[in-house]
Order: sequence, then structure tokens, then C-alpha cells
Amino acid sequence: MVRTKMMLPEISSAGYDALCAVLELEFLQGGEVWRFYDVPEQVWYEWRRTKEPAAYFHTHIAGRYEAGKIFPVKILPAAE
Repeated sequence: MVRTKMMLPEISSAGYDALCAVLELEFLQGGEVWRFYDVPEQVWYEWRRTKEPAAYFHTHIAGRYEAGKIFPVKILPAAE
């Protein structure tokens, strides 16, 4: 997925895959990358157009969609 640079205090870059309805965000602190699943395309476009993207994110995205951290990946020890 291609992410574009964002000018937000918390988010470094963002990308959206319309076929999979996946929003991918890279956060400034720690460089973590998270994916949010089943995010409607309309939410992506509204978020990009809003004058208050941080508030929109916290109100309409964070905690509303299943999400998972994809980077950095925690490597677990091999089972013996």
C-alpha cells in the first residue's frame, strides 16, 4: 500500500486500499504502523478533507474499527 506524507501532529503518513477497505497509518512517535480494517472509503475521503483531521481521527476512526499494529513486529521465541 502506498502511503502519503501527512502534516499532522500524530501521524507521519497514511494510505488507503479501497479494494480491501484498509486504512494504514504510520505514527510519528515510535514509527509504529497500524492498519484499520473495514473502513469505508467515504471515511477516508472525509478524513482527508476535514479541517480538524486529528479530531476526526479520534472521533470517527480510532476505536471504531478493528485495528492491528503491523510494524514494528514483535518476534516471539520459537516453541520448543
